[in-house]
Amino acid sequence: MTRSRLHTILIGVFLAAFIVFLAIFNAMKPRILVLHSYGAESPWSQRVNSGIQQILKKNRTPVTVRYHYLGLESSLDPNRVRNAVNDAHRAIALQRPDLVIAVDDESNQHVVRDYAGKDRPKIVYVATLLSPDYYGYDTAGNASGIQERLPLDAVRETILVVRKGKAARIAVLAMDDLTGQAELEQVTAYHWGPHRLVATKASNSFHEWQQFIQNQADQADLLLVLSYDGLVRSSQDRQTVPHNEIAAWIEKNAKPLPIGLDTTYTEDGGGLSITPAPGDFGEKAMTMSLHWLSSRKGTAPPEAMNGSPHFKVGIRNSLLEARGIELPAIYLEAARVNGSLLP
Repeated sequence: MTRSRLHTILIGVFLAAFIVFLAIFNAMKPRILVLHSYGAESPWSQRVNSGIQQILKKNRTPVTVRYHYLGLESSLDPNRVRNAVNDAHRAIALQRPDLVIAVDDESNQHVVRDYAGKDRPKIVYVATLLSPDYYGYDTAGNASGIQERLPLDAVRETILVVRKGKAARIAVLAMDDLTGQAELEQVTAYHWGPHRLVATKASNSFHEWQQFIQNQADQADLLLVLSYDGLVRSSQDRQTVPHNEIAAWIEKNAKPLPIGLDTTYTEDGGGLSITPAPGDFGEKAMTMSLHWLSSRKGTAPPEAMNGSPHFKVGIRNSLLEARGIELPAIYLEAARVNGSLLP
């Protein structure tokens, strides 16, 4: 055998061994699947992912992370929901993740709750408005996570600030879907004193939202705007209304001061928003997941978290000034730090 022939064989053996080593290494790495309720283009999904990436940049433990999107923010069509759910189950069966991070209620309701109490995958639910026992997670040995609590303490305090200490009559608008119903439940169960709730409306029709807002002209001082992903024009017209159109109409036509609790309300054209911080949810979910995966086999799930202390302030100065509202500097600085202080 010639020297060049031997050299070629050795290189081939080395490359084959290296490929086998990589395959074994990748197969042994823990696998995480991030399952989003909304689509890849959803600002909420993107910001949760941003928080996840912040933790992964610091992580030194080998791990494979993949993403799957149900895309349910803009459709309540049963066929589309069924197809999205089936695709998600196929992704889990194909990828065989060690752990699933299930973001928002829809992914838990339609998909991940089916794996509660099973040997795998581990489940980290995140930004769920409904309680863990609703999904059967409270008694499941393979589930933990982080609930979403709307920042209602901050909203109540802000109302006192903008009204210079006077109590307010509060009206509330929500979607009539899983997320909207859960948000509305939190709002109605909250102790608003000295303010009081005077009206609520849950609907998936923008036309009905508009009617409700007009009816509250002299009945309410504040209008809380909850999530509106997937809001359609009317019961007859199922076209989804663009976010900026929703916010612009509300700001132009609402006599009560609108405060958005949807994470993009100010960016969409609203004047004031106090919202959950999606990036913080992503950071906490990935931190919990990595810690759990690095624990010894048989270790109990991490302690569940009831909400996050962090929230995001958004301000569009021109709209607040038009209503004669001047917020203290600390609000402006909080919005500026988050990149949500707009002219």
